[in-house]
Amino acid sequence: MHLIQDILSFTRHRFHSRRWDYFHSPYLFQLLTYCCDDSNQLAGFEEIEAVRSALSASQEMIGLQDYGAGHQGKIYRKEISISSIARRSLSTPFQGRFMARLARFHNPQTIVEFGTSLGISAAYLATGSPESEFITIEGDPIVGAKAISVFKTLGIKNIELINETFETTIRSRIQLIDRIDLLFLDGNHQKEALLSYYHTLKKHCHEDTIIIVDDIYWSADMTSAWMEIIREKEITQSVDCFQFGLLFFSPHFLAKENHRIRLPLKAFIRN
Repeated sequence: MHLIQDILSFTRHRFHSRRWDYFHSPYLFQLLTYCCDDSNQLAGFEEIEAVRSALSASQEMIGLQDYGAGHQGKIYRKEISISSIARRSLSTPFQGRFMARLARFHNPQTIVEFGTSLGISAAYLATGSPESEFITIEGDPIVGAKAISVFKTLGIKNIELINETFETTIRSRIQLIDRIDLLFLDGNHQKEALLSYYHTLKKHCHEDTIIIVDDIYWSADMTSAWMEIIREKEITQSVDCFQFGLLFFSPHFLAKENHRIRLPLKAFIRN
């Protein structure tokens, strides 16, 4: 049933969306054109994909400690292979390249990611903006250690990984940050959690902040949360890319709009 719902959601989105280069806003046109241009290959992309391939092939078993969707704040442990984590949780190669180019285009001073997993998304973001202060949060200590090894393998030095629950980090480390320029929310896939994180973190955002919300069609619950967020008065533009969404706070747009864009089909290929 979940697969059928995914197919229906994807089909509806393709029918109601427009090409990513239709924007009348010069800023959004330039940003999306740059981010979707796959001829623009930044240094490090091939190395990241080589690491992804190794993770996807790894049969190493770990005891997963999951704070995410479905566990109501409880710690859930089970034996799972690294390859299984890679297949189910890593952003697609196109999305990774998209986010790297977004970071390059936006040039953020501070990046915050909620949900490190094995570190591939963080690696892409850091590749796009290697001089940024970058904080990523992962609740599972073993998965976090794997991500740190990924960063070391790739020679990435500007990422600080915090091994805590999202709630603990929000109460501690995040309170020390005045401004978040680029925020990637990819962790707890429950409506109440996503809304809570957004409303708590938006005080650290400013008019030039961009928020990436992952998996906005992961469930009806997540889609409902996304629809509530884009109605917030401080959100001046939103871009629904199906796999993920972008939120903007800039007051310089002529009118509030909520866009649905149709990414290339290769955006959905995981390997």
